[in-house]
Amino acid sequence: MKVSSENNNLKFLEYLHNYSIRFNSFYNKKSVSKNLPKSLNDSIAYINTTGGKRIRPFLVTECSLLFDVKFEFSIYAAVALEMVHTYSLIHDDLPAMDDDDMRRGKKTLHKQFNEAMAILTGDALLTDAFYILTKFYKNKDPSICVELISLLSKSSGGEGMVGGQVLDLFPLENNINNINLMNEMKTGALIKCATLYGAILGKASSKDQNNMTSFGSALGKAFQIRDDLLDVQGDEKVLGKKIHKDQVKGKLSLIDFHGIEGATKLANNYIMEAKDIISTYGKRSVYLQMLTEYITDRKK
Repeated sequence: MKVSSENNNLKFLEYLHNYSIRFNSFYNKKSVSKNLPKSLNDSIAYINTTGGKRIRPFLVTECSLLFDVKFEFSIYAAVALEMVHTYSLIHDDLPAMDDDDMRRGKKTLHKQFNEAMAILTGDALLTDAFYILTKFYKNKDPSICVELISLLSKSSGGEGMVGGQVLDLFPLENNINNINLMNEMKTGALIKCATLYGAILGKASSKDQNNMTSFGSALGKAFQIRDDLLDVQGDEKVLGKKIHKDQVKGKLSLIDFHGIEGATKLANNYIMEAKDIISTYGKRSVYLQMLTEYITDRKK
């Protein structure tokens, strides 16, 4: 079943909004605890109020539904992945990294509190993510638990997101191959992790796991190109942060090699690739199909 462009972003945004309310309620309960120091709880509570699209947890739970996995079972994996993503944003904003003062229209964590608290908050979210996976899944299904931990570790570590951040800060060469590699690691790795989580939780076939990996890969590439385009063409008030940051810092993106028109076309090609894969799952994939359209049209 193909979703037409007329099945517009408004319907999807309403669905995503309702999902975010449900997810945030659960996420907030799991990310803070009476056992944490008050200052750490306050810091996590603050970062939880800064919003976010919740695309990665959405991918986890929606891809899980393709394989008949209920929200109540997949939500813990979704929370863990979002905690890792949030940690990465906190550390990414630090002066030693991207040195950002604002994110989503609010002060970044190190500006609201201080650098030490921002580092420690990120550390807590990263490590507690694996505790959540272990605590919930080890008795439910140990084999699934091991797969989830292994994939998230690889996707967020040196072979994934962290490695991509290194290539971003310390590029070997500013050529198109290295930029593609950086994008796949820094942005794509966690998105692929999210889509593959659905197949792992559903104990899907090798073919389905490959499909989810390919879907996440195409989606991640399109997502990063759209981010780069927003840094050039976006509205700072809508984005809640400054634009032209890459240009100021002398960082290259695919836009420098393809131009705005070429980069837009490339992102659209990746979206079509993603949609072609996910549409084979029929009616169950309708909102995932809508997500692909949203990624190309999003303003923040």
